[in-house]
Amino acid sequence: MSLMDVGRVCYKIAGREAGKLCVIVDVKDRKFVIIDGNVRRKLCNVSHLEPTDIILKIKKGASTSEVHAALQKEKLEVKEKKKKEKKTAEKPKKKRKISSKEKVPKKEVKKKK
Repeated sequence: MSLMDVGRVCYKIAGREAGKLCVIVDVKDRKFVIIDGNVRRKLCNVSHLEPTDIILKIKKGASTSEVHAALQKEKLEVKEKKKKEKKTAEKPKKKRKISSKEKVPKKEVKKKK
């Protein structure tokens, strides 16, 4: 059994998600794995991960909800992402541009005699 197998809990040590908990979901080759958990699901370099002693019982390619359930079962912190709200307001309709020919003429000024 390798150090970087499916189900291994790791800490991300590089990138914007450094310090966050993640789980290896799939192994691409010796240098790259797919991670999920408290980070976005993505391809990650093995050198950017710090493995822990914890191994979750998940299948290869497990969904995000399965990974979160396994993390909760091990009593590890899981951060749920906020759901996007649908916008109910309608967008204003675009107004047609008026060409110079269609412009309204200016008011004529009366001249004094």
